[in-house]
Amino acid sequence: MPTMGELGPAEWTEELQRSGRVVFPLRRRPAALRAAVILLLLTPTNVFNIVDFADESTVGRIFNAVGLAGYAVLLGGATWQQVTRRPIVVVDTEGIRSGSKFMPWDAVGTAGIPTGTKILRTMPVLPADVWAKQISILGDNVRDLTAFSAWLNDLRPQRRRTEEEPHADHG
Repeated sequence: MPTMGELGPAEWTEELQRSGRVVFPLRRRPAALRAAVILLLLTPTNVFNIVDFADESTVGRIFNAVGLAGYAVLLGGATWQQVTRRPIVVVDTEGIRSGSKFMPWDAVGTAGIPTGTKILRTMPVLPADVWAKQISILGDNVRDLTAFSAWLNDLRPQRRRTEEEPHADHG
């Protein structure tokens, strides 16, 4: 079964109307591809560091150990992402959440234009307040960020109206 990030706006709208939220977990393939490229680029350096470790001075050994520790952290982080499928993007009746960042609908200004190369593509969700922080949605969660941006921009006015209606004084 495909994840929400592989589907399109019609399915997202249907899920939002049905359950009140749409969850976009990490799509494993793009995250694994990016991690593999980064780790493969760093592998030769670390292999040579291990081979030369015995011949190095104390300072050289410290640099090699720090490099190997950094490599292990990157490998562990990539593995953690694949197992947990995080960060998760959630669009619900309250607002937009990406990982630990949250922006309520009344603070959402606009969903921006996706930028970056295919492997590092992101889309900003810009706040209405220019001094507030934006949320970046990764292509790891949603395959078609352009359609996602348009969907959020179409959804934003509807969410604001829904929030304002219960508070209106119909005196």
